[in-house]
Amino acid sequence: MTLNNMAKIPILFKAAACTYSTLILLKRQMASDLRKPTPDTGWRGSPAVPSSQGGDAEVDFIHKPPYDWMPSNKDLFVPRFICSCWCGNVQFEFHGEALDAKCCHCRDCQRLHGAPFQWAVIFPKTSVRMTKNENHSVQWFSTDIGSSCHYVPCKVSCGSCKSPLFDEGRNTVLAYPSAFQFPSAIHNGERMNSHNVPDDLRPTCHIFYGQRIMDISDGIPKWEGHKNSSTSLS
Repeated sequence: MTLNNMAKIPILFKAAACTYSTLILLKRQMASDLRKPTPDTGWRGSPAVPSSQGGDAEVDFIHKPPYDWMPSNKDLFVPRFICSCWCGNVQFEFHGEALDAKCCHCRDCQRLHGAPFQWAVIFPKTSVRMTKNENHSVQWFSTDIGSSCHYVPCKVSCGSCKSPLFDEGRNTVLAYPSAFQFPSAIHNGERMNSHNVPDDLRPTCHIFYGQRIMDISDGIPKWEGHKNSSTSLS
């Protein structure tokens, strides 16, 4: 073996180690991205996932998930979180764990929320139900057709205080944890709420980070577009 070849050995070992580490990280990320099973919350109506075809064709959608519906067995739907608008006219319950949590930096989210980015958690539609709609305050807006109507996908908010509550997609709900009521903790004699966010609601990544208006150093993956289908910017 020549001296030149011997000099290359550390480099080869380093490259192999980097490749192995990359594979381990990819496997871990793929494992964490596997969809969690949709829990049985007692929805026995039709279709299995209301408005899954999109648009406005769903008949009597207001009495189907994620709106005003009742589980076949009340023991199957166990409220874990309560989400309400600022004025309290509209309220929803959420069952079980979130499928994922993300921060979206796309231009639409920036404009629609008046914020640098949107923090959203994903739940199956049948894990969400509306428990209060005082004065028929719940309202919708479709960015697809630019109209204030229930045309899926659409944004759901309170018509009274204008608080955004969640996005209704074809199969899931993208809720905003900022509207959730978390258990309070006592710190130095004062009731605190800000540090009680459950792990499954904490963001796993940033998406559309290529459109960001501010940098965030939080150690979680950042994607130029959608998660796992765009360039990693981490």
